[in-house]
Amino acid sequence: MSALELIRQCRDAGIHLHVRGDRLHVEAPAGSVTAELRQALTEHKVDLLALHAMRARLQAIATSLGIPRAVVDAMPVEELEATAEQATLCEGHLGSNGDPLARSVLVFYLRHLADQPLSKIEGNRP
Repeated sequence: MSALELIRQCRDAGIHLHVRGDRLHVEAPAGSVTAELRQALTEHKVDLLALHAMRARLQAIATSLGIPRAVVDAMPVEELEATAEQATLCEGHLGSNGDPLARSVLVFYLRHLADQPLSKIEGNRP
């Protein structure tokens, strides 16, 4: 099971995952967190925290650009993961203007999303 599948499984079961610092918190209906699910959450904790960190990074950049928080909040997890992968590939490289390439990619992506209606962004959710 991947981190994305795990997030979908939790969402379908009414389980909410929250990150506080380096801790993953689970808010779930009584009896919905099985031993297998708890094990999967433990195994994928690093990936789940990384996805949260990318969403937080995008939120910070969006705020600095005046892009509403709802744009980032509406991003499907699959797009968030793909964005994180692209940013990771760009880490350590500079753009033609001397700015960090990863940030430039994220700024470009956020500006593109901001031009889309929220219903279109949210419509991409599984």
